[in-house]
Amino acid sequence: MPAPRETGPGFEPYRWASPPEEVAARHGISPAHVLRFDSNLPAFPARLSAGPRAILAERADYPDGTYRVLREAAAAYAGCDADEVAVDAGADGLLGLVARTFLAPDRRAVVEEPTYPVYAIASRIEGAKIEAVPRELEALARAGREAQVLWLCNPGNPSGELYEAEEIASLADALPETLVCVDEAYYEYASETTAPHARERPNLVCVRTLSKAFGLAGLRVGYAIASRAVAGLLTDRRAPGPIANVAASLGAEALRSPGIAEAEAAAVREERARLRSAFEAAGYDAPATHANFVVVRTPEAPELAASLERGGLVVRSYPDALRVGVRSPGDDDLLLGALAIEAPSASRRSGTVLEPGVRVSMVLDGSGRVSSRTDNEDRDHAIEERAAANGWDLEVVAEPGSSAGAIERALAAAEERATLVPRG
Repeated sequence: MPAPRETGPGFEPYRWASPPEEVAARHGISPAHVLRFDSNLPAFPARLSAGPRAILAERADYPDGTYRVLREAAAAYAGCDADEVAVDAGADGLLGLVARTFLAPDRRAVVEEPTYPVYAIASRIEGAKIEAVPRELEALARAGREAQVLWLCNPGNPSGELYEAEEIASLADALPETLVCVDEAYYEYASETTAPHARERPNLVCVRTLSKAFGLAGLRVGYAIASRAVAGLLTDRRAPGPIANVAASLGAEALRSPGIAEAEAAAVREERARLRSAFEAAGYDAPATHANFVVVRTPEAPELAASLERGGLVVRSYPDALRVGVRSPGDDDLLLGALAIEAPSASRRSGTVLEPGVRVSMVLDGSGRVSSRTDNEDRDHAIEERAAANGWDLEVVAEPGSSAGAIERALAAAEERATLVPRG
């Protein structure tokens, strides 16, 4: 085999978390009963603007490589011009594009520690050296003087801490020879953005994704806001068509109609406060966060995470903390119950029911974000139509072979539970 290009010192590839089927097999439970609190994704997917046949009408065509429609929609949503937007396959695609454009084997990048590992991975793929420093602006500024790229997640992951946009702009101004790349994956949950500052500076890039509040993680749509010169440079160096035309079309539609994503973010902020208050009332250290997760500081984090996983509740564990993604009130109550924590009343009527081989997660006060996966297309369509008509948020997961009766009983039980839950 020909020798591959050298990576930067310390390179390690990204390690995906175990899929539900592997978690279930490890612990002898149904894959339908595995709930992911570790991926920081919405409990329910985005609504589709059209049926599958219409969405897939252009499946035989190449995408428009300029992505004009997608860039215009992103620009309108972000408050900038289309020429100040670059797009790629999710935020990860843009992070790799920034690294490809500004890093090389003789260059250096700075990351916070701990943080999202893709910043270091993308940098080392380009052969760059990495310096990891604490999440402190002064430490980042000192290290950034010798670096070509400084990666910053805001709000932070896994901390959930938030810097003000003006602080980041001042950091970029103090480092004129360093490209400051700000990952705003959690922007919708914090409403603090560097986008206006990035438009005005040649060394500041703001990266966003449609994976979180927009509920389109599987489509891999990301966009970046930067000065015209930097956006053009990134566009010139990206792959010719990294986003499928179906994904680009759905992404543009979501950006043109952001009300559902904004409602999702508002619901998450409310549920985040409820979940945090429950942990605090139980005696845990749960600092304020500005993303779609809560942080629980405890030296027992690894043991608690392992115990939760045995019951199908998967959280992200660190040596001294848990990161728990916010899901629906019904899902979150299952996790609190597994930790013997009393669940406060929720403002939304929600119920989650586990039956043999079946799970139903439901919010009656929803916005029609629905997903049914029961191994029967006609049944899934009927369930999703019913939920959308009622304005529910709904996820139904059933093992192959599950009977229609078992699924309907679980749906009825979830609706009853949601109706009876006391409202805060």
